[in-house]
Amino acid sequence: MGFFKKLFGKKDGDGDDKWSLMWEMWEAGEIGSPYNELLTYDNEMQEGGHLQFFLNRALRKENIFAVLAALRETLPADHAANVQQAHRQYCLLDLDPEDDAAVMQALQDAPLAVFDRFYAEHEEELLDVLEAYANSL
Repeated sequence: MGFFKKLFGKKDGDGDDKWSLMWEMWEAGEIGSPYNELLTYDNEMQEGGHLQFFLNRALRKENIFAVLAALRETLPADHAANVQQAHRQYCLLDLDPEDDAAVMQALQDAPLAVFDRFYAEHEEELLDVLEAYANSL
């Protein structure tokens, strides 16, 4: 989760409590849209990148366009553009999330790695958005 980076880089205090509370609320399903989608995105980026994010959305039969719209509401503009480009590239893969062999091959090939790198290089911007949200709780 993105909280590890923030948690270990922060000083003790109220911000830590709010940061932890935000993630606890997310895990309990108590965070509404669009921040639920943003927290899910950050969590899955930490776990496996854009490919995992899109595969999980497909397996859950979520409306990916609603998820992308929610992300556009909360992400900094460059991050939102990165997710949109990653989604376009993911669609071009024509990957069946139920085909384990194809998924394993895609995970090895890392076809969305350029978008994952952008996320990693600009993660602090996203964490600032999450921190501001946590402080609003």
